[in-house]
Amino acid sequence: MRLGSALLALALLTTAPSVEAAGPVPMVERPFVIALDPGHGGSNSGCAAFDGVVREKDVTLVMAQDLQAALQRRMPHVRVVLTRSGDETVTLAERVQRANAVHADLLLSLHANASSSGPQTGFETYVLDVGLAERDAAQVARTGSDAGKPGHAHARSMLRELELSSHRARAAGFARRVQQEQAERFPERMDRGVKQAAFDVLLGARMPAVLFEAGFLDHPEEGARLLDPGQRALVVDGLVEAIVDYYHQHARQR
Repeated sequence: MRLGSALLALALLTTAPSVEAAGPVPMVERPFVIALDPGHGGSNSGCAAFDGVVREKDVTLVMAQDLQAALQRRMPHVRVVLTRSGDETVTLAERVQRANAVHADLLLSLHANASSSGPQTGFETYVLDVGLAERDAAQVARTGSDAGKPGHAHARSMLRELELSSHRARAAGFARRVQQEQAERFPERMDRGVKQAAFDVLLGARMPAVLFEAGFLDHPEEGARLLDPGQRALVVDGLVEAIVDYYHQHARQR
């Protein structure tokens, strides 16, 4: 089915009977919404360091809270929500559902890394793997309300693919800016770049979504850096600048 036909099919599915308008309808612009996802939490501690005293779930929550406060100071007109506000167990699917429920325009999942093969350092940002994105679109075709109508399901799948393509392009641009801002603040640290991965916390997101690994918690120096309020503030400041830049690029293009 061609794209034009797919768009027409979806339009026919969602067109409601016309109602004579009583007058002009005012346009009410909703606030720009940023969803911050502190990785892990509750029964899922994530990685640990310093003889298990420092846990990833605690570091990510503090970082998310710091980032939320900084964004609200810098962008008071923007709504910033957390997928968890305390030490609670939240599944990966629930995190995405919470971001979708508030109609977030951007999802940033915060994490700290750990090495399985000797000391490693650096920061990196992930976007959703292409293959997983295609699986997401296929899921729409299988589980949509018109799953029994192949033409309708195919149209919805194609539109979901277009949506995901747009989201991935914006997410990739944002991820590059995240890396750039961190590299400017920490030129001595390793820039591990932007990567693709099959992270379920990014699957099903109805907005551009990235996962940021702030550093290796189990590295003696880098772990200590993430625990130091001054150094952590630099990490947060870089994230703020990347988000502000994203807002200026895309806030009027929703």
